[in-house]
Amino acid sequence: MSLFSPSEVSYTSVPLASTGVPTGSVTVPLRADAREPLSYRDVVLETSVSLGTLGSAKVTVGGPGGYTEVWAGVKGEVENVEQSAEDASAGAGKVVVSVECAPTALSTLRSDFPQHLSSLLTTLFSSSSLPPSFLSQLVVLPRSKSWTLTISVLVLSSSGGNVLDLALMAARAALASTRLPATRPIGLGDDGPGGDIGGKDAGFSGLVKGGKAGVNAVDFELLDGGWDEGERLERWEDLPVGLTLNLINQLPHLDATALEESATASQLIVCFTCKGELCVVKQVGEGEIELGRLMPLIREAGKYSAELLQVMNSKLQDV
Repeated sequence: MSLFSPSEVSYTSVPLASTGVPTGSVTVPLRADAREPLSYRDVVLETSVSLGTLGSAKVTVGGPGGYTEVWAGVKGEVENVEQSAEDASAGAGKVVVSVECAPTALSTLRSDFPQHLSSLLTTLFSSSSLPPSFLSQLVVLPRSKSWTLTISVLVLSSSGGNVLDLALMAARAALASTRLPATRPIGLGDDGPGGDIGGKDAGFSGLVKGGKAGVNAVDFELLDGGWDEGERLERWEDLPVGLTLNLINQLPHLDATALEESATASQLIVCFTCKGELCVVKQVGEGEIELGRLMPLIREAGKYSAELLQVMNSKLQDV
């Protein structure tokens, strides 16, 4: 059930369904907040906002129509891995996702939104979408133990709309700011007659590179201060990014408010790798997307995704 009256929905949808109203040499803005269709509101991104996590982020956006706030945190657990002969990367670690919405946020969301968001994030941060060089850093003991990182996404408020994009930003920022505790392998080395503990390649970096200590180790331990002085994951800049194209009359607009989402017939969710390769395409809503419009919309999404990737990486550079 919509929270907005038919007149409000009509007032919002009619201008967004057109290409603009020219007045002399100036085009009158189509949206109530004076934004152009393909522009974002001011998005506030904060990191290291939650204690007891390896990485965390909060993303907020607001305006006259409401306020949206999404939190994301990363926790890690070392698990035994099963190395198969067919899949040599099976022991490289993994990322799993959980999604929760506060009761106060559910009123402005579609009933199937949590399911769509969980499915999207799971696909986006799967081993097929994440760079192998990123996942390889999650190895603690080669072919034996690796980190499983869990990204927990919490939607606290949704009255400002565009929850999905903010959830993608929060999850990516939390993972990009993650610091893994430093570990050291325990086992018999082969550098001395009695076998050294650890060996010259001991430590987190030696394990990632597959040094002698990692090969011969049978267990591991956290270094002193490991939880507080963890090493930030490298290649975080290569994490995928995505956004939502909201469609009215086959015309897209970005960063929809809750009212604009009520008027939107269909949403096209598009995600890309750091190299600009398409990794996720998903349509949400009852409206249809014309076949001839699909590829132009994906190309347009790619353009704005590249800009979003650049802006986010610049913001996350010194966290």
